Amino acid sequence: MNETLIYTDSRPRAKSTGHAFGFEGNLGVPVIISSMLSVLLLTWLLHGENGMPLLAKFLLALFPTVLTTAYIVLMRSRRPPRFDLDLFASWVNGRSFQPARIQPRHPFVPNRNR
Repeated sequence: MNETLIYTDSRPRAKSTGHAFGFEGNLGVPVIISSMLSVLLLTWLLHGENGMPLLAKFLLALFPTVLTTAYIVLMRSRRPPRFDLDLFASWVNGRSFQPARIQPRHPFVPNRNR
């Protein structure tokens, strides 16, 4: 190999995850989809014959976008991979890598303290 040649990677975009709307990678896509759903919901609410006030219609239509954005900001953006799934699993199953403080006894094992 020639030592005088300068090696330059010809595919720098393949290494970059990119950014959209301040989110890394493809995390901007759910925000776009939820905002489209909010526009569709607002259209249905504005053209429907319901007695809701105008502010309530806007707040109800904004709900999917706010929930999606909050989930991405709190659980996905600038977090390690699978952070949200691991957090939910630890909430459901408890701590995985530490023994329980009180170990349960099998009901058929005789108690020695009696």
